[in-house]
Amino acid sequence: MEDFIKSGKQTVITTKIQEIADSIDGNGFEFVIKTLRWVNKNIKYPAPDEIEKNDIFRSRTSDQIIQDGFATGCTDFALVFIAITRAKGIPTQYIEVISKEYFIDDLDKVRGHVFAECLINNEWWGVDPMNGHLKFNTKYPNYVVFGKGLDSWDLEIFDMKTIRERFKQFAIEYNKSKSN
Repeated sequence: MEDFIKSGKQTVITTKIQEIADSIDGNGFEFVIKTLRWVNKNIKYPAPDEIEKNDIFRSRTSDQIIQDGFATGCTDFALVFIAITRAKGIPTQYIEVISKEYFIDDLDKVRGHVFAECLINNEWWGVDPMNGHLKFNTKYPNYVVFGKGLDSWDLEIFDMKTIRERFKQFAIEYNKSKSN
């Protein structure tokens, strides 16, 4: 639990992130909901047309995403949300999931999503920062959890190449375990 209050390399609590957290009223659920609103209001999606998504995919920190003002996808929304909630003192996990369809499809096509989980009143609550949803549980019925950590880099996913490699290896091992 204490691990998820500290920063990862992508989710360092900078002065700007602390200022944002301090500007959002409330605690617990109220703060989480207001942070979801802040993220979805201030981080634009999709990225501008002149930006090649794969060139910056998973390569930016939460502070850089805030400065740029746009997301390339669910990871960027989650990184910003996680940094802000941790700055408020709410333990928050980064949750990388893989679509169940991925395991029966072309393993070169990455199919996943990123959620967060916040510890509120001694209970973990699922959050979908990209879609602005607070979940009433931490179940992901259409997905398999690849990993939980501080951020994408903590799970050793740094770009499109490493996500393909890590997901493919995970899928091979997952499919092997399902066939036994």
